[in-house]
Amino acid sequence: MKLVNKFLLIYLLVTIIVLSAGGIISYYLIKDEIDTELRWRYMDRIDRIGYLIEEGRDFGFDSTQTIEKFQDRNLIIRELEGQVNERVIATDTMAWHPHLRRMEHNVKVSAYRQINDRSYYISTWGAIVESDDIIEAVVKTLLWILGLQVVGALGVGFLVSGRLFKPFRETLEKIRDFKLNQREPIKAEKTSVKEFDELNRFVDEMTTKAVKDYQNLKEFAENASHELQTPLSIAQGKLELLTETELKPEQFQYVESAQAAIRKLSKLSESLGLLTKIENHEFSNSQQVNFTNLIKDSLSTFDELITLNGLRVEANLQDDVQVQMHPVLADILWTNLLQNAIKHNVAEGYIDISLDSEKLVIANKGKALKIDPNDLFKRFKKADQSTSSIGLGLSIVRRIVNQSDLEISYSYEESDRQHTVQIDFANNAHSE
Repeated sequence: MKLVNKFLLIYLLVTIIVLSAGGIISYYLIKDEIDTELRWRYMDRIDRIGYLIEEGRDFGFDSTQTIEKFQDRNLIIRELEGQVNERVIATDTMAWHPHLRRMEHNVKVSAYRQINDRSYYISTWGAIVESDDIIEAVVKTLLWILGLQVVGALGVGFLVSGRLFKPFRETLEKIRDFKLNQREPIKAEKTSVKEFDELNRFVDEMTTKAVKDYQNLKEFAENASHELQTPLSIAQGKLELLTETELKPEQFQYVESAQAAIRKLSKLSESLGLLTKIENHEFSNSQQVNFTNLIKDSLSTFDELITLNGLRVEANLQDDVQVQMHPVLADILWTNLLQNAIKHNVAEGYIDISLDSEKLVIANKGKALKIDPNDLFKRFKKADQSTSSIGLGLSIVRRIVNQSDLEISYSYEESDRQHTVQIDFANNAHSE
């Protein structure tokens, strides 16, 4: 969800809560104001009736009569016996509404009066505005306010999204397109918003530092790899010369072990350098790669090694399968998978290869894994720690797959002792 939309939702939610609370408060304030006005009006009515009684107005009852009259006018006048303390009582009551035919809230004002040495109870009640009318008026008002708030919020949101957030979107787009291998930091641009200026300056500083660190790291890796290969080559040459001399069997084994360690160290240096280049996206220029021809050529190249290991290869390849990726990475990807299937096979084993426009599957017979399958694609993780593998082949495969918008999965069938690696081309938009 966009930031502006989330802000608008929160704003409207808060507005609804505030308006709801305001509506309740408004209802009681309005009702209280109307009830207060009614009390004053009914007090005046009671005073007028008291004045008429004092002036001798005959309301049709004698001093012993207790029958209430004028109830059709919401009025009760009752003569009382004995002396009373003059007082006024204002209360809320429920009274029958003849038109609505239901009980309605009313204000009732009652007074005890001494008039011409007689005691009277005078009471009147009524409502100018029904509670339903007040609620209806308040709800209509709040709905109008809410509607205007929604329209205003959408207008402000459109304005904010279209203009105010434009520098933010431009910076976000630059960050999205930023690549270390281009070695160009994102330059800060001046905006009219302080926070966006601070963001742009921060992005400028961070990308400048990242480019500088990347350059230093790249130079170090290249120099280290280059400088490491030279002494390794010299040591390898010296050991080869040493093997041509007369050595005891035990000394010859030592020399062979040293040569194996040097070869492993050289391969490790090359693999780590390759991983660094892949992770730094130095292989970014992708193109259509014919995987069918790539696999056929590779099988021809590895034919002697496959025969030497006594392996049977079954290849079911669809013609002209095209995958969008860097050709060097494609070659490294397949070579590592094939070498892994050969290296971790068994005597008189097999390699089954299946390729179509949707996926590439390579399966081989081998020993059961001694590590968690989830760790198989991590650096320096090997299925068999006793092998001479440096444990970077599948890690390189994983990096290539991620960079090329592919998906890789591994499975093992205990019954057949079969290892299967599958690469899906579904997310590769240009695979055919």
